[in-house]
Formats: sequence, C-alpha cells, structure tokens
Amino acid sequence: MSNDDTKDMVETVDVSPRDPDLPQVPGGDVFRQLLHQAVRVADMANSQAMRMALDFAKVYEREQGVRAQFENQLKQMTLMEKQATRYAEDLAGMLRSERERRQELERALEQERIASEELRRTGLQGISHLLLAATIKDRTTGTHLQRVRRYVEAIALVEEFGYSSVMHDVGKIHTPDHILQSEHHLSDAEFSVIKQHCIDGEKMLGTARFFETARAIAREHHERWDGKGYPDGKKGEEISLAARIVSIADVFDALTSKRPYKEAWSAEAGLKAIEAGAGERFDPELVAGFVALAREGVLERISSEVAASSDDEQLGSSAK
Repeated sequence: MSNDDTKDMVETVDVSPRDPDLPQVPGGDVFRQLLHQAVRVADMANSQAMRMALDFAKVYEREQGVRAQFENQLKQMTLMEKQATRYAEDLAGMLRSERERRQELERALEQERIASEELRRTGLQGISHLLLAATIKDRTTGTHLQRVRRYVEAIALVEEFGYSSVMHDVGKIHTPDHILQSEHHLSDAEFSVIKQHCIDGEKMLGTARFFETARAIAREHHERWDGKGYPDGKKGEEISLAARIVSIADVFDALTSKRPYKEAWSAEAGLKAIEAGAGERFDPELVAGFVALAREGVLERISSEVAASSDDEQLGSSAK
C-alpha cells in the first residue's frame, strides 16, 4: 500500500458520518491515532529512504569519478612505465656503445703507446749511432756531447732535452774539417760557412715527431737572449726553452775544454763568463739555476764521471 492510499483510508475513516443511533465502539479514536502515527512513520521512512538513495547516488557518482580518475592515472603510469622502459633500453644501448667506443679508444691508445715507444727506441738508437760516430771521428767531440747532455738534464730535469741536445751540432757533418779544426780565428767567410750548420742540422733531422725538440735545438742553440744570435735573430722566449738550456751548457763546456785554437779554461772562469752573459747572451733565470748547480758541485761531478767513462772505453779498446 502506498502513502497516498493510506492517507485516503485515514481521511475516509475521519469523515465517514456516524450513525447516532449506533453505539460508539470503544477504541475508535485510538485506532485513528495509531493510523496517523503509522502514516507519519511511513512518511518519515520514505523520506529517509529517499535521502539515503540520493546520498548513495552521490557517493556512487563520486566513486565513479574517483574510479575514472584512478583509471586515467593508471593509464598515465602505464604509459610512463613504457616510456621509462624505452629510455632505460636506449640508455643501456648508449652505455654499450660508449663502452665499445672506450674499448676501441683504449686499444688505439695502446697501439699508439707501442708505436711511440718503438719510435723512441729507434730515435735513441739513431742518437747513439750519431754519438758513436762523433766519438770515433773525434773523442773530444764525443765527451763534449756527453757532458752537454748531462749538464742539460741536470738543469732541465727532462730526459728528452738531454738526448736531443746530443744532436745540437749534427749539422757540422757538412762543415769542412779544415774549418772545424782551425787553430786560428775564423775569417768572415769561414764563419759564414760554420753558421750554416744550424740550418743543416735542422734539415738533417727530418720531420719525425721524435726529433721535434732536437730540430729546435739544432737550429736555435746559437741564438742569443738579446736577439743578436744566428741564424734567425730570435730573442728572449722566442727561443725554445731546450735551445736556451743547451746554449748555456754548450758554451760552458766549450770554454772549459781544450780546443785547437785555445787552452781549457778553469771551471770558475767558465762559470764567470756564463754569469757575465746573463741577460745578453743567455736566459738570466737559467743562468742562475746553472750557477746553483755549479756551487753544489754537480757540474764537477758530471765532468769527472764522463772523463772516467771515456778512460774506461779507451782502456777497453786498447785491450782489444
């Protein structure tokens, strides 16, 4: 029974005419009251049910929205996961490629190292042969080259400068012996010939990278700090560091060695000449370092060791 039917029934009961001749039934009012209460309770129950239904509909709608939002986020997360997987795969591929390139580079570097070492050995053998040839031709020249090398290494603390210095006068192979061994001061024409050994030496050393420092030394070791040297008139730091060092060592040893045209100077006199040339002929900072080595006895020790080595070689040759 609906609410409307119940109300109609109650109203019918309320408005029905009463027969005055009929006796009043006890409890009639109570029944109507109970019926009214039942109707009110039913109305309240229906209203509450409607509210609950509306609330449920709202909750359901909200939950559907949350579900749709969650599903959308889930799709986005799935897409992001796929993208991350692709990125990870791409990154892994890049890392593999990079690792392969690195391995190739390491192999290339190792090959370069081996080639450089082989080139170095070949170059050092060539230097040794030149030194041997110079020593055979003139033992004085051989010991001079050895002392110069040791002096240079003591100043520079660079092995490359030392073994490259051995070739500073290699161009003199083209210089006539009568000029090299002359016991008088050279004429202008003879001096022009001997100056050519700087250029000849650079050319003789070719273009190999191993001899790059040696070429600079061969060409520049007669340049001067003040720019008055030869063959190019370079000055100051325009002259390579190796050549500036060799210049000091070469002149000092030439002064303190016996030559066809002069007697050997004392080490002290040679050192004073080097000091006097600081700022004019020689790099003043390098001169200060060279003088310090002399004061420490390094130059004297080197000269003694080279002399002893030369004597041993000479004794060995005589024994044979």
